[in-house]
Amino acid sequence: MSRWRSKAASSPPPLVLGVSEQGVAWPTSQEEGATLSWQSWTWPEGMPATAGMQEWVLHRSPSALPGQSLQVCLAPGLARHWVQPVPADTASLAELHAVASARARQLWGGAEPGGWMVSGDWQAQGHCLCNAVAAEWGAVWASLQDRWSAVALHTPLLLAQRRWQALWPQTGWLALAVARYLYILRREDGRMVSLRSLPWDRADTLQVLQAQAMQEARREMLRAGGGPEDLYWLPLAEGGDRVQAIPGLKPVPWQVDGTKLAMAWDAPEALQAAWCALQWGCGGGHEH
Repeated sequence: MSRWRSKAASSPPPLVLGVSEQGVAWPTSQEEGATLSWQSWTWPEGMPATAGMQEWVLHRSPSALPGQSLQVCLAPGLARHWVQPVPADTASLAELHAVASARARQLWGGAEPGGWMVSGDWQAQGHCLCNAVAAEWGAVWASLQDRWSAVALHTPLLLAQRRWQALWPQTGWLALAVARYLYILRREDGRMVSLRSLPWDRADTLQVLQAQAMQEARREMLRAGGGPEDLYWLPLAEGGDRVQAIPGLKPVPWQVDGTKLAMAWDAPEALQAAWCALQWGCGGGHEH
């Protein structure tokens, strides 16, 4: 069973969970028309996130209803993304997975103990959007699966791509700000071909973040061997629809289908991840 494949909605509604390096967050009410409130728990000082999650599952998590599933969104600090070119001589999914796993080790080291769990939107040619999570989280997933009927794992980038990519440029550059991270990506014919991710400081304002996005995008454009192009801009948080007038920056009209964006810029990463899962937590995901 794929760790990254989302499960169909069931009754009762799935529990939505956001997890970061600092803690965990979940909504206390998901009923339609109810006032949304959140509950969170920050790991005790010095406790690794994996140990914190095991503690949460055993002693602090809400009781699972019969047949209830779990939608987990991992904050960017726990899940690393990159775009993997498919080698011309790749003959199987196993070979492509091995190439991506080697690339994860090259980018981020061995992730001791155990290495990386690597997943991707695998393609026979072109480029794949890949994701890596430290293998030590495998024990956490097992404990979650013991409690809930099904567990689906997401990241803010994957959820945003699923929800909004129809509005993104089919060919062009996009800056996406979500869950305390800024992603600069390039698409060609609807496929992501390059990606750079970087955290942004908690003190940054929306205006500062826009200027940073333009600066980093210009660097990526030069690195790609092209000249300056327009940059599409999609900040997913409270106030994200108020875009400063910057030449070359083109806002993406994200507020469609009644979507309510009400998560503050300075909210903890776990809370922002949980909010992402609540907004877009249904549909297909990556295959492990």
